[in-house]
Amino acid sequence: MNLQSLKKSIYAFCLILSLPITSYASEFLIDDLNRDKSKQQTWLVLPYVFSSDSMGFTTGAVGIFSGYIQPQMTIVATTFIGEELALRNEDLTDPGSARTTGAMLAISGYQPSFSDRLFISGIGAYGYYPNQRLYLEGGNDSVKDLENTDNDAISPLQTQGYNNWFNIYFRHVLPWGESKKTVMPKIKLQRGIAVNRDHIGGGKPFVTGQTIFGTELFYSKWSAEKLLESPEINTNGIRLYLEHDNTDYPDNPSRGYSFGAKLSSDFGIGNSTQSWNALEVDYSHYIELDNFSWSRQNVIAMSFWSAYSPSWDDSEDFVESGVIKKHQTPMWEGARLGGWTRMRAYDTNRFNDKAAIYGTIEYRFIPQLNPMANQKWNPFPIDWFQIVLFAEAGRVAEKYDLGELLTDMKYDVGFSIRTLAAKVPVRFEMAFGEEGSAMWFMLQQPF
Repeated sequence: MNLQSLKKSIYAFCLILSLPITSYASEFLIDDLNRDKSKQQTWLVLPYVFSSDSMGFTTGAVGIFSGYIQPQMTIVATTFIGEELALRNEDLTDPGSARTTGAMLAISGYQPSFSDRLFISGIGAYGYYPNQRLYLEGGNDSVKDLENTDNDAISPLQTQGYNNWFNIYFRHVLPWGESKKTVMPKIKLQRGIAVNRDHIGGGKPFVTGQTIFGTELFYSKWSAEKLLESPEINTNGIRLYLEHDNTDYPDNPSRGYSFGAKLSSDFGIGNSTQSWNALEVDYSHYIELDNFSWSRQNVIAMSFWSAYSPSWDDSEDFVESGVIKKHQTPMWEGARLGGWTRMRAYDTNRFNDKAAIYGTIEYRFIPQLNPMANQKWNPFPIDWFQIVLFAEAGRVAEKYDLGELLTDMKYDVGFSIRTLAAKVPVRFEMAFGEEGSAMWFMLQQPF
């Protein structure tokens, strides 16, 4: 793999999209035994630069602030700007040029004074991209052709446009299991490893562990200026979900399991493009292995996810002779694969259809060696480095048929180097699949 192909696969600007508010039932307090009681607050500011086809040479900075305002809260903010790129719009005689610009703010875990069990989180982002890729026809058999300039046959459609969105989460910790009496469990960390949780992880569902019922309000706008008709896809609606976490440390589990279910609905009101709905279920399991003399943690992590959109109607087009079907989920909702969480060797939302199935296995290893440990000059702790090997398989289909979903699946493999910085897992990943490779620089474990 040469440097040019590597650059084409970098999507480092997605650093801030995988955040604590998207993880499982994880409303808990951290007590870092390596830091004074008065210095539990941590922060991290990182500049970054990268180059990609969609954004060109881009520079930015991301800040992570943990334990400020309230001890369980995390605040993440980033902004970035790219070089001038020629616009790819054959409909304009002088398309001109534009640069990538974007910003994001996320606040997670705020506990209002009027409720002990309610937690409110929010995330919003603005971004303009001169050459984003939209997989409007992202079925399992679709062909990725970056050289095709036919607007009616492009997969993907490469166009300049906006990607703006925000989500607000209301998470209610149910009075069950570990949170029956104490809403937020206190997890004591010794160099990033939980040391007071030997008896936690893998108990009876809902009798042990933590369970959260959540409501999410979502809005997004994705524009494609290359299309003269219907150049925008807008969606807004509500998502209801139930999450159960029965692990020892939700941000980096070593044993136990977690599972959840989601129901998402856009009712077609306001500026919504059209109504749709989707169901998602998933299950993750973690097995702790014996340590070597030179290791701190060895874990086998496995995850299964599936999605289905009952509203999707393949028999009718949303616009006559158009690409989008009636009551179809947007490509970033429902049954979709590709990106920094599922099928990491493929473009974001590379595959999308009425139904999907996905499974992965990871080997996670934390060595004793940590050259950043006990660095007094460092304002934020680097508690461990983690080496990960992973393999993934998944497929989308026009109907939920296990016989079809389990044949002709997409596969990829990869490796990752992860670290616990400022109490937040940060991961660098490289994945290799049928359509090439992709590199990711993200926050939080993928599951």
